[in-house]
Amino acid sequence: MKISIIGGAGTLGAAIAFRLCQNDQVDELCLIDVNESLLMNHLMDLKTAYPAKTIYKGNFQDLTGSQLILITAGVPNRNDIESRNIFLRGNIPMFQSFGTHIKKYASDAFIITVSNPVDALNYYLYRNFDFKKGQLLGYTVNDSLRFEQAIRSVMEISEDAHLFSPVIGEHGSTQVPLFSQTRLNGNPLALKAEDEVAIKEKLNRWFIEFNRLNINRTTGWATAAGIGRLIDGIVTNGEVDTIGSAIVEGEYGIVDISIGVPVTVSKVGVISIHEWQLAKAELADYQHSAETIKQLIKPFIR
Repeated sequence: MKISIIGGAGTLGAAIAFRLCQNDQVDELCLIDVNESLLMNHLMDLKTAYPAKTIYKGNFQDLTGSQLILITAGVPNRNDIESRNIFLRGNIPMFQSFGTHIKKYASDAFIITVSNPVDALNYYLYRNFDFKKGQLLGYTVNDSLRFEQAIRSVMEISEDAHLFSPVIGEHGSTQVPLFSQTRLNGNPLALKAEDEVAIKEKLNRWFIEFNRLNINRTTGWATAAGIGRLIDGIVTNGEVDTIGSAIVEGEYGIVDISIGVPVTVSKVGVISIHEWQLAKAELADYQHSAETIKQLIKPFIR
């Protein structure tokens, strides 16, 4: 499987590349970045760690033959912000270039956007370059991982217990943690009202506390772990159930937007979107989240 990473020298791209090198089914890895010196630094290191793996510095023409393209490039991360949406205006010109080159050299590839704001940028590719909606997915799994982290902390759940804790909606402040769908070892997790409040507070504080560290670094390891598990599942089982920002056309009463939703994906992209039975308040919050994304991307759609 050939995978190309646009932004391969950055925190996200380099961490993901390292994780993907551990998958024997990924036999070709093309890394693209404008920072060639940093990219070569990572490449020399990766090639030493995985000398049998085909890893190389590429250009946009080298996207040819890619089954999967990961976009991790974007404007530099900042910690003086309250929302990832601040990155949109700076990232739109980059995505105009990325979309143009992907359409030219790898028009049928499965494209996963990791750059923020992921929902708006994924939708931008759909509307401006006429990719099939199933080709496009925005990575949002970290929201569900943080929800799990918050639940485990508040409820003191043991590490050997299996916890399913999905978050849908915007990858941002209007995200919707689904308590109605949360399962502990396959069973509904009963929570008191005060427990839900404590969990939500912990979840909502995460981004603020991360930025307060005053380090201009994004979440490389968490994202690499999530992407790695996704790719492992695809190449091993053929299909994977996950949460990601996908183009919806009527699901949950929402149309013509990219938003975090339960999906099944394969090597070719999103093959199905699942409609769960949500609590009334969750559905209302979800629809509000969709409207937030629509208003954010509206000025940039032709």
